[in-house]
Amino acid sequence: MTITSEREEIIRKGIQGRASVNDPERIKGVTRIDIGPVDGLAFAATLPRGAGVEIIMDEPAERGGTSAGLGPLNHFLAGVGGCLYSQFAKVTIADNLDVRFTGMNVRGDYRRDVGGGFEHIMQEVHAEGSLSKGDLERLTERAEGFCYIHNTLSKAIKMTTVVYLNGEEAVRRVSNPS
Repeated sequence: MTITSEREEIIRKGIQGRASVNDPERIKGVTRIDIGPVDGLAFAATLPRGAGVEIIMDEPAERGGTSAGLGPLNHFLAGVGGCLYSQFAKVTIADNLDVRFTGMNVRGDYRRDVGGGFEHIMQEVHAEGSLSKGDLERLTERAEGFCYIHNTLSKAIKMTTVVYLNGEEAVRRVSNPS
């Protein structure tokens, strides 16, 4: 992953700005996505500003879809993991840390009955570098703290973040709902 020095500076300023605001009213935000039909159980999600970005959601053929895209649960987990992964990258750049992220796995355990839902989400982050265990623990805590999705879900379900550094488990953080 190559990021220009200009983009690094934008990321640093963004992290510093969010970290320095103590007034919750000043940092409220709104996000929106539009969803419309494509075919059968396939739906397209787009940004309302017409930015040309589109994702297709569909069910697999064995559940009545056409497998034209990932299912909604897969997109949900991709959003969960993508948000945290992005925060790891941003905090690493902002703090000028010697670590590079090489991938992530996200698993959601859920009840499939009517009224069921996710009960536990496990996020495994893979990295290479030379951070100490203490620095990696602080990085993980900061990344989780900047992740809106992690902060939201950890109030409702068990969330586990495991960070592997150079192939070895280095950090495991478990958030249980209050």
